[in-house]
Amino acid sequence: MKKHTQKKKKRGSRKRTQSVQNLKTVTDSGSNAVKMKEDKSEITPTPTKIVKKEPEKKKTEKTSIFKFVHVAGQFLRESKIELKKVKWPTRKELLASTAMVIFLVLVVALFLGLIDFGLIKIIKNVLG
Repeated sequence: MKKHTQKKKKRGSRKRTQSVQNLKTVTDSGSNAVKMKEDKSEITPTPTKIVKKEPEKKKTEKTSIFKFVHVAGQFLRESKIELKKVKWPTRKELLASTAMVIFLVLVVALFLGLIDFGLIKIIKNVLG
């Protein structure tokens, strides 16, 4: 089998030009408007350069501590604002939810305790 090789075109290797035709209005002596074409001008795009930003140096440890304190303070302020938006449960809802959680924990603990006790008895009978 023969491999077909094609030349890859380099992008941006040739200049891209765009011709622009501007119309200019000129008045005759008889005040009739006549449109005339101006010269064609070529517009070529200029390449943009990517400038890498140098990393900033750490000034001192004091500024980093102050920055940490500032960020922590900002976090606490925002947390306070968010906590004001929370719908807090009433006392009755709180007691009902707490009772339900305690009941379900006791039921699951009893179930797992019985399963554990049963498996221990089975293993002792099998191993002797």
